[in-house]
Amino acid sequence: MSDPSNFQRFSNWLKESLFVKLGSIAFLVLILMLPNVMVRDLINERQSRQNEAVAAVSQSWGGPQTITGPVLSIPYTSWIDQGNGQRKAVQEIANFLPEQLDISGNVQHQVRQKGIYDVILYQADLQLKGNFQKPDLSELHINPADVQWEQARISLGISGRTGIRSSIAMDWASQSLRMEPGTASPKLLSSGVSKQVEIDPAADSFSFSIPLKVNGSSQLEFEPVGKETTVSLRSDWASPNFQGSFLPENREISPDGFNARWEVFDFNRNYPQSWKNDTYQLGESTFGVQLIQPVDEYLKNERSAKYAILVIGLTFMIYFFFEILRKFYIHPFQYFLVGLALSVFYLLLLSLSEQLGFDLAYLIASLATVGLIAGYSNSFLKSPRLSIQLTLLLAAIYAFIFVVLQLEDYALLAGSVGLFAALAAVMYYSRKVDWYTIGE
Repeated sequence: MSDPSNFQRFSNWLKESLFVKLGSIAFLVLILMLPNVMVRDLINERQSRQNEAVAAVSQSWGGPQTITGPVLSIPYTSWIDQGNGQRKAVQEIANFLPEQLDISGNVQHQVRQKGIYDVILYQADLQLKGNFQKPDLSELHINPADVQWEQARISLGISGRTGIRSSIAMDWASQSLRMEPGTASPKLLSSGVSKQVEIDPAADSFSFSIPLKVNGSSQLEFEPVGKETTVSLRSDWASPNFQGSFLPENREISPDGFNARWEVFDFNRNYPQSWKNDTYQLGESTFGVQLIQPVDEYLKNERSAKYAILVIGLTFMIYFFFEILRKFYIHPFQYFLVGLALSVFYLLLLSLSEQLGFDLAYLIASLATVGLIAGYSNSFLKSPRLSIQLTLLLAAIYAFIFVVLQLEDYALLAGSVGLFAALAAVMYYSRKVDWYTIGE
């Protein structure tokens, strides 16, 4: 190795060896995945900050709302035989659900800002109507003489109490009653309102009507406590996500908002119309709607960052074939600088999308990145024709990735076809390359 001629031959072998070139490119691709991992962590961090902003606004306005009920709770006395002819009285509660429950409402959205983040809020004007059948005590093996009818209470579960916008006046059997904080059974309904009501044991049914106005954020859900439950909602928000245990029977979505209607029966849930104490828990069959952002900037940034290895790999492949077909050499350090520019693209995209929206940010970031790489590459390619080819190919890569990001349902198909086309192009342009004589 001390002989200059031997050293020169070794240097030429490193520069011209196909194995060394491919190995160094593969190593650089792996190294450049580290900045990509850091960018994806940053995306998650910024998304967490957005969630914190949403939580801060929701705490004072009203969080996601779940409406459960109404539930009729009637205390009764059960007797425990202690022997010697003595009995001990124990207070228990029998819970009854409505025969029919109809909920209709109008949901109006608002967008508030917390720093650079938009928070979607809503105001819901709901009307709950229905009726209870006469409580069937024989089904629960309760002696009518042990029932405290005068202590019966109607409870309505409201998950976000801070979102209640006005007093709640219930119409019960043609009587107007102002509901009070707290529920008859906190274990059954942890948060909400209730009111003591009069139960006439001779009556066959009891009708009710509850107007409810609540503030909330993100989502509005209901528990189908009726033997037959129908929910009809209309809103001015054009990007609903229907979720939960049941999807709407009918729905219409337009740029002006949506209309949706659900029908749920007691057969669709896992608890009966009546039970004792805390035998069953409510809240496992909720359904409703989520007001989602039509464009989730962080989700698109996350999806875009997943294609980093594809963008870097295709770009390095272009440089590699320039070397092979045009017979000149590009230093690994030049590959590395180009790879860094491709990695910085995702950081630039994230920061711009928070201010300008994803589509415009993608256009600006891709133009800046392609321009930077094209200008730098022109210094060592020393060919305007090759520089123009490189610019067009890089622009095509970023355009292809943008199209894939827009096609959520067909992203896999578009990506597969695009990769197949790229492979076909590589095979076509390398078909006459004699790989054994490269470097001779």
